Amino acid sequence: MDQQNDVDSQISTQTFSLSDIVDQFRNVVKIYEKKPNYVFDTVIVGGGIAGAGVLRDLSSRGNASALLCERSTFGSSTSSKSGKAIHPGIRYLRMAFHRMMLAFKLRKDATIKQSTMENLRSAWLDLRLVWHGTRERMVLVNTSTGTVDVHPNLVFVYDNSPEKKWPVFFGILVYELFTTLWSFSHLKRRYGKVAIYSKVEKLQKRLPFLSSTGLEGAIQYWDGKTSNDQTLVIKALRDAVHRAGEKHPIYALCRVELVDYEWHGDDGCFHVHLRQFFDVDDLPKEVMVKAHTLTNASGPWIDHVRNRTSCPDQRTTVIYSRGTHVEVTNKFIHQQLSEHPEYRVGLVPLNAERQHYLRPFFQNGIWYIQCTTTDRHHSDPDKILPERDEIEELMSSYNHLVEDEWKISEADIFNVFVGARPLPYNNPNEISVQNISRMFRVNETRQGDGAIFDLINVKLTEYRWAGQDVGRMIKRNLQKRGIKILGASTTRKTAFTPVPGESRFAINSPQHPVGDMRYLKEKIAHYAKFQALNCYTDYMMNFGGLRDAVGFDEGGKCDVNWNIAHFNLDTMSKLLGWPDARRQQEWGRFTNMYRDLFAPIQNRIHGSGITQKQPEAYII
Repeated sequence: MDQQNDVDSQISTQTFSLSDIVDQFRNVVKIYEKKPNYVFDTVIVGGGIAGAGVLRDLSSRGNASALLCERSTFGSSTSSKSGKAIHPGIRYLRMAFHRMMLAFKLRKDATIKQSTMENLRSAWLDLRLVWHGTRERMVLVNTSTGTVDVHPNLVFVYDNSPEKKWPVFFGILVYELFTTLWSFSHLKRRYGKVAIYSKVEKLQKRLPFLSSTGLEGAIQYWDGKTSNDQTLVIKALRDAVHRAGEKHPIYALCRVELVDYEWHGDDGCFHVHLRQFFDVDDLPKEVMVKAHTLTNASGPWIDHVRNRTSCPDQRTTVIYSRGTHVEVTNKFIHQQLSEHPEYRVGLVPLNAERQHYLRPFFQNGIWYIQCTTTDRHHSDPDKILPERDEIEELMSSYNHLVEDEWKISEADIFNVFVGARPLPYNNPNEISVQNISRMFRVNETRQGDGAIFDLINVKLTEYRWAGQDVGRMIKRNLQKRGIKILGASTTRKTAFTPVPGESRFAINSPQHPVGDMRYLKEKIAHYAKFQALNCYTDYMMNFGGLRDAVGFDEGGKCDVNWNIAHFNLDTMSKLLGWPDARRQQEWGRFTNMYRDLFAPIQNRIHGSGITQKQPEAYII
């Protein structure tokens, strides 16, 4: 623990800004001007959580070189559209038990038409995911330097739940046993106690806001959550770049797109064609780099990226499962959660169909509740918007759990977003998306003698584990070809190196002032300097800028102060040197996207309350 604390206490003054990323691209250009035959160990396509895990693992090995490219901003797509859970997954344990019951003919399920061996394999994959996911949760809590913590959850069993009360309690105890075993083996203290509420009266005495309608019992367990999913991505990438040495460069490039790639047998490497979208005049628009391997961490765009070559395989390797997230608050909810710490517990109703997670969060000085649903089939990752029935489903699920004064309505919603998760492809006629194993997969394909590693379904919890697996595969490939022997991965015990002001400006900081313009200005400057801030919409939706504008009207309902939103844009424009045309373009992108998110509930005012008017001046 002392060694860990020493690592955590170290502060890096290295910046991680858009200008630093431009300099990295400039360094890449210089490398190929001086050494045209330089070959990276891998090029990683995709700057989400999966790509960040691979880059950080390779950086930790000491003698690996890698270049990561992301066409947009880091972590702004699927990785920032999650429920922020860091968990092995009680649902995955439940899926494993279900598949074992099917394999041994003890249960029937018309939605799963698979053989005994297929059911056993899926059960094994999900059990393995939960077992090692428990380890990964512990690793992230210990090394994330404040970005991941633990919190209690309550699983509720109803009279119409698909599982009975005592089997559910047994499953949660098995889940907690995994936590105990990992904690014992690493001499770590467990997160918290399991509490079984077999009688509803005992539960209501602790949480009087709960409704007892149809409720048969509940069990409390502990899991992890990240304060901000995109921040976790940024910190992993920043840490990888900062730990790299000059002899073995590690680069993380956003606003840089893979154009195409090709295996060249004459020099035994991939030629990878990249294009940059910086507003910088003295840089070439495109550069060709060389790599021994290619790592495809592009999430839902896995197949699209793999086929950007003259010899595409045209295979479909993923299907999509969408999850919708609704964020709500009002003055009553904020005050109750502020005054009663015992109420800050995640609510997990055990429903017959889709799983719902209803979690309280404290961000930017306000308590709110994020309602999350999972597992609806989706087809196009480039076109993904919420649907009204999903929003209504989440609101209904929450309102069924609580007494009248805690119930929410559309007027309490200030944000809606949707994420599409790629799952390993299965014939939809054989199995539905909610029954596909959630264990991540690394598919290795080849072009000539070159290896391409496709990462499928890497979630926040397993990103370090998946990155380490890919690092091992790259190590074996390089060693087999006689190129080099990479060092060992050290990410399991290596903490993220914090930067100045990180705890002060963290989205979950308890000292976060509400409506303080001076503080907001300093925070935007911090994000620009250390978290590669370069897009207004990204800051508003994924880094908490929108939550800075959230408040309450005279009736205690959720309200959005658009003056703060305008101030954020004004500050960012001046800081990053945007001309007026770019400023208007950024505002237009944000307003169009925000209106689209609220399209299913047109009666809501927040989406239509955005104006084009800019404030004349601010006194800071």
